[in-house]
Amino acid sequence: MTSASNPRADRLRAMLAAEGLDAVVLSHPHDVRYATGYHSVLERWGQMEPVAAAIVYADPDKPLTLVIPEANLGIVAVLNRQEKRCTFGEVRTFEMLNFCEVSRYIDPDRKGGQLAHDAMSLAGAIAGECQGDIVAAIASALADNGMTGKAIGFDEPRVSEKLRSRLEHRYSDALDFLIRVRVVKTEEELARYRKVGRIADAIIAHAGSLLHEGADWNDVQARICDFMVRHEVIPVDEGAMLFGGAYEQDDFIPDLFRTQGNRALRRGDIVILETQGIHDGFWVDINRTAVIGEPSAEYRRQHDILRDAFLIMVEQLRPGVRTADLPQIGYEYLKSKGVATPEKLLVVAHGIGLMPLEIPLPYPSAGLAGVKQGFVLEEDMLISLDSLYFGAKLGPCHMENVYAITKDGPESMYQAPLELIVAQTADRAMAQPAGAA
Repeated sequence: MTSASNPRADRLRAMLAAEGLDAVVLSHPHDVRYATGYHSVLERWGQMEPVAAAIVYADPDKPLTLVIPEANLGIVAVLNRQEKRCTFGEVRTFEMLNFCEVSRYIDPDRKGGQLAHDAMSLAGAIAGECQGDIVAAIASALADNGMTGKAIGFDEPRVSEKLRSRLEHRYSDALDFLIRVRVVKTEEELARYRKVGRIADAIIAHAGSLLHEGADWNDVQARICDFMVRHEVIPVDEGAMLFGGAYEQDDFIPDLFRTQGNRALRRGDIVILETQGIHDGFWVDINRTAVIGEPSAEYRRQHDILRDAFLIMVEQLRPGVRTADLPQIGYEYLKSKGVATPEKLLVVAHGIGLMPLEIPLPYPSAGLAGVKQGFVLEEDMLISLDSLYFGAKLGPCHMENVYAITKDGPESMYQAPLELIVAQTADRAMAQPAGAA
């Protein structure tokens, strides 16, 4: 039941010794899910106070500990209904408001099914008494497993601070450590992301099919969201599309990070399709460029140059390469082909997984250091390569893919073509024979 193989926890445990840590206490939802597979809708409420935790010990003989509200035992049963996705060696429980108190009352009219039976069977994995709050439950687990006075890493310093009156320990900030652990994927994670890739391909194809002259941008966004939800993808937010832009009086005005959608699409509009969302805990992050109607020869040439530059950079995605070297490669290629203002090329290579940006540099990593310093690629990293050209003369060209880093070269997680998407104009749609695709 609880001893299923968990290569993520094994990787984390194996790296603790190099940090000089006896254990790590995880209370951020991403880290809890990484270590144990546990997650619930409560984590999406955005509560600042954690509602679950995990404890990983350097000693492999100590149990992988999952700390959850007692009332949430049924969630573990749901997660493991079809396959063992939530793994642990023991469960520590705590009270959450009065949900747990109510759940303990036996309803004489309730008929228990298989799910209830599975939830009840978890009782054998529960260690210790149900505690009054999450910190008390963590303290009890650490004390029972001999962690008094030991070096313990935390992804949330407040948990350590609240523990001090209950358990003597030596605190260490584990945030940077956790990112270094998570940025290199296990075989199981890579297999899961290949499934994410197939869904991403379907999403971007659907998004392109919705574009046409006169299309309402808000309607396009809503229909993409609907498609994503029906394929078990949680959209990035209410819009689904991260980028967008439109021509206004011959100037291209990019609406970075949220397109307003205040008018219908017109012939000549350039549309950036960057669909983002979460499937199975992993981020979808795919980017293609579309144009409404037949593009000019100059714009198509620019797009093809950007595509070729992108593919040249992709070839460099190998173990030992520093990501900071990639932007210059793209810049030099654009410059050699006479593309106007090659300085407007934005290239970012970043890890992707439970977060859209997993950059294994010391906090804070999302400043210039993330690009200027970069990081060295390792085998089994998942890397998203963003190539975003904001040139104003002809308009932008964006593309982005996710690649697994292997010793033999990059493996693309997405198979959607990098070619320019050409959407229909009204006259083309009217001229098309009935029943044509």
